[in-house]
Amino acid sequence: MRAGAARVISNPADVLPQLEALAEPAYRDFASRLIPGGMPMLGVRLPALRRLARELAAGAWQEYLDAGISEQWMEQVMLRGLLPAYLRRESYETRLRLVEAYVPSARNWSLCDSCCASYRFVRERLGETYERLQPLLNSREEYPARFGVVMLLQHYLQEPAWVPEIIQALLRQPAEGYYARMAVAWCCCELHLRYPERAAELLRDGGLPEESRRMAQRKIRESRRRP
Repeated sequence: MRAGAARVISNPADVLPQLEALAEPAYRDFASRLIPGGMPMLGVRLPALRRLARELAAGAWQEYLDAGISEQWMEQVMLRGLLPAYLRRESYETRLRLVEAYVPSARNWSLCDSCCASYRFVRERLGETYERLQPLLNSREEYPARFGVVMLLQHYLQEPAWVPEIIQALLRQPAEGYYARMAVAWCCCELHLRYPERAAELLRDGGLPEESRRMAQRKIRESRRRP
């Protein structure tokens, strides 16, 4: 490789050894206490995972996915989830289908949130993406629901024209799991910070489920205490 050239992963078998080389046991012990579900972790930090995803996207990403390599570590799952963010030569449809295929594997908040924040390519087609998010936004399953809500928070909230749709999606969201409701509360808090009058629609009695409303109000109070 010439000096200054971007690294490329050309052999799918190289991925796991590279992940293992990036592992930090102390970070693993710290992160495993924050992430529920007990999925085995190596302890690879997110910036290193993003770098590896870029290198794979520039090389043998299709061969890696086609190989069906067993994902024994959480970082392997997240790497697959991050991959669509860096496939800049591929079509919107290819990238979004990979996102949709990933969603069932996102079984904790970190696997949802870190990947959702990376999918900036959806901002080019917000309307179409919103339609494709409907199964998640209407899901009763905890983590698919969270995934859908965090996508709204990350990619739609900055667009005032989408605020009515966001409000209606949050009001309709039926999931009862803690991490789904916490995503709704987080989105409500961000709505309040940007559009306080509109957020009031969500926080009135009879809008959100009571537990979600309390969570949202708590997050709003916490945001006011930040320096």
